[in-house]
Amino acid sequence: MPKALSPEAIDALRQLNDVGSGQPAPQLPSGVAAELLGAGVATRSADHVEITCDGRKYLSGDCD
Repeated sequence: MPKALSPEAIDALRQLNDVGSGQPAPQLPSGVAAELLGAGVATRSADHVEITCDGRKYLSGDCD
């Protein structure tokens, strides 16, 4: 399991999880994005950050 995340990073991860297919991802502060990327719960795709399966597991313990 990834390391503990700050409250801001957890909120951002929840926002990323709520993004539907084809919808634009929210712009995250660079420090929060770096924290998510460093923890392995998000990945950089083009000009935005996307949640990974590990990110979904971090939030819910399940990954579809």
